[in-house]
Amino acid sequence: MVEGEPVNQSALPKAESSTIDTEPAVEEIVVKHPLENRWTLWFYENKSKNWEENIKEVASFDTVEDFWCLFNHIKPPSHLSLHCDYNYFKNGIKPMWEDDKNTAGGRWLLQLPPAKNCPQVDEYWKNLIMSIIGEVYEHSCEINGAIVNVRSKGTKIAIWTSNASKENGDNIIAIGKKIKEVLGAQHEKLVYESHADTANKHGSYAKHAFTC
Repeated sequence: MVEGEPVNQSALPKAESSTIDTEPAVEEIVVKHPLENRWTLWFYENKSKNWEENIKEVASFDTVEDFWCLFNHIKPPSHLSLHCDYNYFKNGIKPMWEDDKNTAGGRWLLQLPPAKNCPQVDEYWKNLIMSIIGEVYEHSCEINGAIVNVRSKGTKIAIWTSNASKENGDNIIAIGKKIKEVLGAQHEKLVYESHADTANKHGSYAKHAFTC
């Protein structure tokens, strides 16, 4: 997982200034901790019938410090308006089924009560994002991103993966079990759906390829 939120510099003790400067001032060097991948935050708000007009690219980051700078300055899911989504995806991958990196993939899905009535949703979301950008999964290379959907009927949190084939079942199950461990949510039910099945579903639910 990602470790170490930025330190509040104002809370640190300051050195006493000397009346005589014996050495020239040295510019402080800020060392940032790089992530394995570059990530992009997308924000979706349902304002029109055109999906691409509703989703906006917000910012990209590739260090721990830049992640926290972004994450700490946006609303948590529980404070979002209805019909809004946060999407964190590896840079270059759009949060849409049609993206070449997503077409053969699927998602592990966790369904929760409405965000305003679910005290766990913010903590689950934070821990999930920390885990995917921190590459804690044995098969992190298969993880493309994560989405939280805030709706009146409930909140959905999902991790999108790149390979939903049955032959890749062991890797998919391993990711699902790790998600539950990361969230500390052994009592929660996760279901895995391929994007193809979700796109062709009849009614409200798609066929579940795997459960965890």
